[in-house]
Amino acid sequence: MYILDPLKIMQKMIEENYTLYVSGEITEKEYLCRIKPIDEEIDNIEMSTLQDTLALKGSSLLLSHKQES
Repeated sequence: MYILDPLKIMQKMIEENYTLYVSGEITEKEYLCRIKPIDEEIDNIEMSTLQDTLALKGSSLLLSHKQES
């Protein structure tokens, strides 16, 4: 079974909208309106995958030690 990567799907959606914008089929305003929710969802997915990384855990540990001081 083939599972599609949501990030790749959203990247393709942005690329398709960019092609429409460059070709003049949609305006810059329409392009930005269309890609904003896609871009926000990509950010959400990326941030959720980073929540369990050591870099963020380390940063939050440093922050908690500073707050205790």
